[in-house]
Formats: sequence, C-alpha cells, structure tokens
Amino acid sequence: MNFRTLPLRRNRPARAVVAAAAASVLTLGLAACSGDDSGESGTSASQTGTTGAAGGTETGDASDDQGTWPRSVDSVVVSNGKATKETEKVEIPAKPEKIVSTAVTLTGSLLAVDAPVVASGGANVGPTSDDKGFFTQWAGEADDRGVKALWQLEPDLQKVAAEDPDLILVSASGADTATAQYEELKKIGVPVVVLDYSDKTWGDITTSIGEITGHEAEAADAIQSYDDRVREVTEKIEKPEQPVNVVIPAQEGAVNFFTAESAQGEIVKDLGWDLDVPGDGVARTDGSYAGRTDVRQVTAENADKGLVGKTVLGINVDGKEPVIDKLKAVPNLAGTYAVSNDRVFELAPSAFRIDYFSAMDILDQIEDYFAK
Repeated sequence: MNFRTLPLRRNRPARAVVAAAAASVLTLGLAACSGDDSGESGTSASQTGTTGAAGGTETGDASDDQGTWPRSVDSVVVSNGKATKETEKVEIPAKPEKIVSTAVTLTGSLLAVDAPVVASGGANVGPTSDDKGFFTQWAGEADDRGVKALWQLEPDLQKVAAEDPDLILVSASGADTATAQYEELKKIGVPVVVLDYSDKTWGDITTSIGEITGHEAEAADAIQSYDDRVREVTEKIEKPEQPVNVVIPAQEGAVNFFTAESAQGEIVKDLGWDLDVPGDGVARTDGSYAGRTDVRQVTAENADKGLVGKTVLGINVDGKEPVIDKLKAVPNLAGTYAVSNDRVFELAPSAFRIDYFSAMDILDQIEDYFAK
C-alpha cells in the first residue's frame, strides 16, 4: 500500500476553566498573527489575536470587558449587499442567549467557545459536511447541542426570524455569506455582526467570537487546548523527514501547495517542521493566484519541481480517490521522493477548512502517523 489513511478521533475543548487562569491568558494579550508574520517558526494559535480585527473589541485588556454589557464590537460594513473593507461599531445590549449563525464556517468557532448557537446555515452536502450541511469535524458536537440546520447555502430570512435570535452572525465573504440579505436581517431587530474570516487565522476568529458572545475565557481555553496538544504531539512523535509539503491535487495534474500563511501551513510550523513551498519560478503567479499568499499552484509540467518535500501531507478534499493515486497519475511525480518512498500521508477532507475542531483532528492524525 502506497498511501496511509487513519480514522479521526473527536476533540472537544475543555470546559473547566479556572477564571483567574483564563483571565491571565487574555491579559497577556493575543499577538496578531497576520499574513505578514504567520510564517514565523513556532507561531501558535494562542499567539494569534484580533488587534483591530472585525468583530473584536478595541480594548487592550479583554479580561476587563468580560461580562460587561452592553458592549460595542467591530462589524464589517456592508454596502449594496457587498462587504467593504471598512468596519463599524455594533452594540450588543446583553450577553447573547440565542445566536443564529448564517455562515457555516463561523459555527464551529461558536461551538468551540461554548456560545449558545441555536441554529446555523449549512454548506452543500459533500465530503466535508454531513447530510445537513454541517462540517464533519463538529457536526457531532452540533447535534449534541441541538443546533438546528436552517439551509444549505441559500439563506432563508423567515427561518432566521422564527428562531427569535438575540444575535445574528454573518460572514463577509465565501460561499456561505449572507451579505446580500444584510438589510433584511437587520429588520429582525437584533444586532447583526459581520465577520471576515478570509484573512484571519482560526485563532483570530475564535478570539473575536469569544469577545462578541461574552465567552472570552472559553475562547482562551480552546486556543490553549490546541497549544497544549501541539506540545503533547511534538513529544510523542518522531519528527518526519524534512522538508514537508502540504498539498491538494488539483485539476489537469496541477498541485496546490499550502504556504505558511495558510491555516494548514501554520499547524506544520507550530510543530516545528520545515514547510517547503514552491517559489515564483515554479508556482503560478497569474490569474486567480496572482498575489495570493495562502496557496500556490504548480501546473503539471512543473509538478516535480514543486513536490520536493520528503514528507507530504495530502488533503483528500473530495473524499474519493486516494491522494497518492492522484499524484501518481501525474507522469513526472512518480519518481519524486515522497511518492516513490511511501511518504504521502493523507489528511481527511475536514483539513481543507480549519477551525478548532479540524485543527485538533489534524494533530490526532499526525500523532497516529508518526508515533514513536
């Protein structure tokens, strides 16, 4: 067998948080981990934050605001149904008790901080989601919490209103955005907060949602739980052969490589591994990849110049043909070190979209693959 796959365990953030400890984590400050510094070795989710990020508070000490209501948070400005680059203040009068998430991408972070999400929009049914459109990494958690599935990428305002929410969350971008319905959502008469997850780490979003919902301690706990798990996994595994590529096979033999500025790449860096990413002379810099910093695509003819990692983590995003078979189908990849030496390790489809739950799933798989 020339590839390896393993079943996933299920991870939930610890709920028992000593208040003083949680406050100290927040008081230390969560240093922003933007695209400019996310490539630094050792950067972890707990070192990410929301300095001026949409959805966060502007205070320098989040612990001072915990439990204080009303509070004002930043929300992306929506104009003519489209998100802008500007933010505005939205006041939340009291700690939310019934949250509706119109964006399935944000729902996992709500669950991770134990926020009272009662209903959520969903994605299309597929390898990364269950039959309700909930992402597989947290679908079980949502079911346990009784979260209602409202739709699959087709926002229904009547269904939102029927839940009688006291807070509505909207994503500024992505297939799950509901910015086109923003003005109508506001007419429901409760705060509507728009978050842009496209340029933030999962730690940033987790922290922002903790602040918005009054669950700062739980957000800090989830991030600390990830950091603790990183340290635990690092101690329990044999460091694989370096460097490492993190890839998704694309159409026509092309290969997409995650950079250190991607959520997937950050996990590799958190583990202290050497992430290899194709340079400008190999990767595409045209079309939709012009200026993109999280993913670099290499076409089939240059694939062997890009796949130079001695260990490859391949995300099986469609959940069908094994990654190794897709790579072997590219003629000039059969002789690369990782492919020819059984060094391709498959990650589940959930690794495509990172939140607390999928980050922990990846760490579980890595521990199983490289256990001492």
